[in-house]
Amino acid sequence: MLISRIVLAPSLALLMFGCAPTWDTYLPAESGPIVEPAAGLSPPFGTTALPEGYENPSGYRVGVGDRLSIRVYGQEELTGEVTVDASGNISVPLAGTIRVAKLTTPEIARAIESRLSQKYLRDPNVSVQLVTLRPFYILGEVQNPGAFPYTPGLSVQEAIALGGGYTPRADQGPVLVTRRSSSGVQSIDVPVLTPLYPGDVVYVKERWF
Repeated sequence: MLISRIVLAPSLALLMFGCAPTWDTYLPAESGPIVEPAAGLSPPFGTTALPEGYENPSGYRVGVGDRLSIRVYGQEELTGEVTVDASGNISVPLAGTIRVAKLTTPEIARAIESRLSQKYLRDPNVSVQLVTLRPFYILGEVQNPGAFPYTPGLSVQEAIALGGGYTPRADQGPVLVTRRSSSGVQSIDVPVLTPLYPGDVVYVKERWF
């Protein structure tokens, strides 16, 4: 009997570990394709690629609220910083309004080069870099709700800490995360170790007792 218990215990542990939930467990089936992590990338980038605004093998895709630095070599008057507006566009001198949502920074640079070369410059050389990512938001039963700068690798637990921690009335279990994707707005209850993305809204619920 003792031997059978010793053998059974590791088997149960392995079974429980194999059933441990991951972030993908909490995503609806229509959330988008699963992309395998690219070499050198850390979560949440490169883990689950929703169709817009998140890291995937082709690079980070820009979204509303991201701030970009644009440099046109040899043309200092065309160099500066811009923020992606609510329509997913930026405005660049001479190049005009360009839609950049869902594009990587190299793709944006090529789009600007194309516009400038049509009328104004011969063989323009443009570089585009991300200055700041759009913020995430934390609401509900935290001490200091509001918008906070996003940093790569941020988890729900760390977001709660940035919000000053739980209030005495907070439910310290799973929290509600709301995320936009091309399929619409998704709100999902997730564990506190779940990675967040730029633009996510975290809502800490009130406990009932």
